Amino acid sequence: MNRRTFVRTMCLGGIATFGCPVVNFAQTKQGGRFVFVLLRGGFDGLAAVVPYGDPSYRSLRSAFAFEESELVELTDTFGLAPGLAPMRELWQKDELVALHAMAIPYRTRSHFDGQAILETGIDKPVGSSDGWLNRLLQVMPGQRSGIAIASGMPRSLTGPHDVQTWSPTQLGAVNDAYLDRLSTLYRTDKVLYGRFEAAMQQQDLVGEEPMAGGGARRGGITPLMQAAAKILRQDGGPNIAAVEFSGWDTHANQGLAGGALDRLLGQLAEGLMAFRTDMGAAWANTTMVVMTEFGRTARPNGTRGTDHGTAGAGFIIGPKVAKSTVHADWPGLGDRALFEGRDLKPTLDTRAVLKAAVAAAFDLTPAQADRVFPGSSAVRGAYELMG
Repeated sequence: MNRRTFVRTMCLGGIATFGCPVVNFAQTKQGGRFVFVLLRGGFDGLAAVVPYGDPSYRSLRSAFAFEESELVELTDTFGLAPGLAPMRELWQKDELVALHAMAIPYRTRSHFDGQAILETGIDKPVGSSDGWLNRLLQVMPGQRSGIAIASGMPRSLTGPHDVQTWSPTQLGAVNDAYLDRLSTLYRTDKVLYGRFEAAMQQQDLVGEEPMAGGGARRGGITPLMQAAAKILRQDGGPNIAAVEFSGWDTHANQGLAGGALDRLLGQLAEGLMAFRTDMGAAWANTTMVVMTEFGRTARPNGTRGTDHGTAGAGFIIGPKVAKSTVHADWPGLGDRALFEGRDLKPTLDTRAVLKAAVAAAFDLTPAQADRVFPGSSAVRGAYELMG
């Protein structure tokens, strides 16, 4: 066991398992893997999945409009931002659904409320003490387990079903003698010693990775996604993982090709592709969903950025999608089509997407998917997106 490696991240993330009961990871009978990637801050969907073919796009975005030649063309209307170019391979292999005009089922411009709704899976900011990923663990048949690859327990995984956390945080090196004393201390407690050993084993599995926090701006996406793959791909690994990255609240100096947001999107694409590679054979049964709490304003603001908006973009990624497509009931970008005169109008409920993705990953019935998202029975899952 590489104990020095563990200690550099121990009092951090591995040891974060001390806050939760120990879970012995085991596969469900379906053996699926599901990863929920939350981009905190509300990323600009119009700058990620670019509607270059909309007749109002260039006039609306003015200096923020991409040149068509800079984009990865998906359809006659939509293209990926330059930073997302590595995801072209997913499109070519029928492993990418780009989602647009998508929003949570509650209109808000508050980060707190938007993230609460997205993570609890209900239609208002309050009213649920557990997250939809934890409810998913509750309804899944067979043995199942989940893990948060985050600095703390995300709300999406909070609830009665036991989960673990793992978070890389740089700490100074601690010598083996300290570890030995710490081990002796915990050995006297039957409960804590088991958790200490579980944390040691988890960190040993991940190994010596470049350590970074959860902020996208600090370049931590690829190392964190590679660590997630190491945990998820193991035999009997967790079925569900929640990963999150901050830094998407681009009120100023958002930029175009090569700009601040495009560089962040490049980090995201690199991380997603690294995860796909590192999953190896386990990728065949893996589904990822990438979402954010809301989109941005359709028009740029006075500080060369965008403000909190409504509908935006996201992705479903994996071999279980039916085919690569852009899924959007596109409302258009004309003045009369904008929501409240400023935002992309929402036409797709996040819950419809999530229902379809988890049902395909774990062979759930529509009734089970409704239990994961209480009060959503009238929201039809977008099951046609999944194979």
